Amino acid sequence: MPRLKLISPAPKGKYCNKKGKTSFPQLNLRIIEALTPEDFEVEISDERVEDLDLGDSPDLVGITTLTSVAPRAYEIADLYRSRGIPVILGGIHPTLLPEESLLHADSLVMGEAEMTWKEVVEDFRAGRLKKTYSGGNLQAFEKTFPRLRPVKRPEAYSIPHTIQTTRGCPFDCKFCSVTRLWGKQYRCRPVDDVINEMVEMGSGRMVIVDDNVIGNPRYAKDLFRKMAPLNIRWAGQASITLANDDHLLELLKKSGCEWLFIGIESLSPENLAAMKKSFNKIEKMEEHIKKIKGAGINVVGSFILGLDHDDQAVFDEVPRFCIRTKLDAANLYIFTPLPGTVLFDTMEEEGRLITKDWSLYDGNHVVFRPAKMSPDELLEGYIKAYKAIYSPIPIFQRATGFSRRTFEMLALNLLRMKNRKGFCDWSRSGHPGRLTATV
Repeated sequence: MPRLKLISPAPKGKYCNKKGKTSFPQLNLRIIEALTPEDFEVEISDERVEDLDLGDSPDLVGITTLTSVAPRAYEIADLYRSRGIPVILGGIHPTLLPEESLLHADSLVMGEAEMTWKEVVEDFRAGRLKKTYSGGNLQAFEKTFPRLRPVKRPEAYSIPHTIQTTRGCPFDCKFCSVTRLWGKQYRCRPVDDVINEMVEMGSGRMVIVDDNVIGNPRYAKDLFRKMAPLNIRWAGQASITLANDDHLLELLKKSGCEWLFIGIESLSPENLAAMKKSFNKIEKMEEHIKKIKGAGINVVGSFILGLDHDDQAVFDEVPRFCIRTKLDAANLYIFTPLPGTVLFDTMEEEGRLITKDWSLYDGNHVVFRPAKMSPDELLEGYIKAYKAIYSPIPIFQRATGFSRRTFEMLALNLLRMKNRKGFCDWSRSGHPGRLTATV
């Protein structure tokens, strides 16, 4: 029985590389596992929650590769290849940077794997792996999504159940690489297939990993209606435009949604226009957040700091906005021009990139020269804003009522406050002054 080892690398660095429990398992390797013939022995290793056994001898290794984990993925791949074990790299980074990735792999799977993995397996058996396999027809997602096997170590994840209902996004925001991988149209799985998968998981908590779970409102309404009787509690990601549709919001609540991650991104209309995200209306933002929270759904707002129209005032404006709108949590990211996006190409042409150390391209380190401040000012302002949000008084100012989810909100915020020093020290570990020589 041939043995296939599938690896999800952890980011390099002390803060990120702690083992233990993490939020939820990645879906991509489970899809590959489900697509692999039954006569293979398949092992999934998630380095975020366990130490990798790199002394073993599988017959084939597959490594999923985001940009921020590419250096670690290459390190693992090089080690196995040095012992004659073939390695396949897949994911967004090899898809967008194939020439670089092929220096560390026998083969690449670019784009979606559903249409190519059968060919990959057949070529491996015949000893004729090609250098590259391309996902090809993006429309195949609706018909080819496989039946997933249960997570092997559910205790390693706060929420072990993940599910995907749609792929793609028509917005094509400049900072985002989603459309390069999954296309510019929403592609939806049959609702009944999704519901059957949820029923097999059982009642409890799950994460819907779609980039925008309400991107196709008609599909979302049908899905939410059928989810309502299942007694599921779930979290997901949606655009703020949700608040424009009262019926959609009502169905979302009845479906069991408890937490939504919403990309607010910026409080500057100029930044939003430059990112092609003008559908986020600044003048409506507070009203929309209040409306979503009024439906009993906790909101995690996402903000990008260091955009070209940001000056140092942004580091005070964002924490004040979080308190004013009583956001349940906020994710702050330093603007990061990911390879494969329009903004990366533009910044490279303008000579604004400080480093191409991909391990720092995680949204928590400064990798470019901002327009209206220095790299040092961006880093320290980012840390200042993080501390201003995750301090005792602001946390309790944002808390509302006394419900079960209020206690969840306080637990999340207090945990982030507890880990604040380690997080900030880790961000400083990529100080641009140290990195200038690596360009």
